[in-house]
Amino acid sequence: MGYHISILRAASDPIGLEEVTQAISRMSGRLAFDQDAQPDPLICRPEQGDASEIMLLADGELWAKNPSVEFLRLMIELAGLLGARVRGDELETYRTPDETYQHPDDSELIAEAAELSRKMASRQRSRDWFARFVMIGVFVLIGCVYARFIK
Repeated sequence: MGYHISILRAASDPIGLEEVTQAISRMSGRLAFDQDAQPDPLICRPEQGDASEIMLLADGELWAKNPSVEFLRLMIELAGLLGARVRGDELETYRTPDETYQHPDDSELIAEAAELSRKMASRQRSRDWFARFVMIGVFVLIGCVYARFIK
């Protein structure tokens, strides 16, 4: 499946193609648009050619799948130029590739994820107890059948 990293701003302030173009032009050629990409523009590291990692611009966010540490550094720099931030799948916001924090904009999402996790754990505990109850019942039934017909 992969781990996705996004460059985003508040939902009311999507990132546009023109501002990405301007920001990339200020990065000394370390990032560029893949001119052949269709239908969505791809951002790549031109010095790596076809082996480059890529970012996609979709729905007002840039995102990459499983970026390397160096590509993540470039994403953080680009986010700074866009007045945006870099967020991972686990709702952590990156200051650097090694330092993350929980951004206030994600508080509600983090609370929802924690509640969902708690509910899933509770359901799993219930299933575990039910499975134990069924196993004990089966052994009791076997013991009763054994006691009745074998003796």
